[in-house]
Amino acid sequence: EAGKVDMAIGPLPELKAGFFQRRLFRQRYVCLYRQGHALDRARLTLADFKAADHLVIVSAGTGHGKVDDLIRRAGVERSVRLTIPHFVSVGHLLQGTDMVATVTERLAESLAEPFGLAFRPHPIALPEVAINVFWHAKVHRSPAHQWLRGLLFELFGESAA
Repeated sequence: EAGKVDMAIGPLPELKAGFFQRRLFRQRYVCLYRQGHALDRARLTLADFKAADHLVIVSAGTGHGKVDDLIRRAGVERSVRLTIPHFVSVGHLLQGTDMVATVTERLAESLAEPFGLAFRPHPIALPEVAINVFWHAKVHRSPAHQWLRGLLFELFGESAA
């Protein structure tokens, strides 16, 4: 609201009044781990998931925390070995450990090759998450901001995929 951020991207349920939003894309959650991990096989079972050590990302103020609630509601108690506040270090942490992380598929795709990671569909039926772009009403009609939003949707929107 102070105008210090041009736009925000992600599942941000706390942003409501005074903001515009548009869906960038939808994606599913997957399990991400290092190649060669005991889970690195054709199918990941619920029993395998429950038995694994977990890396949990607690990204305050985003909708990603809801996935942890859904996992708990599915009756799954995870052995959480490490909790981190953001996604930046996920690749580095997983490549050298036997932990598994529940992340969005596009993140998993971007981390797999550079960090030697693999991912599989999640064994719990989790809903897809909407990744939205948010911007304040103050910049809604700004030609520069309209151009930036258009470029963002052209490069990363569902139709670009």
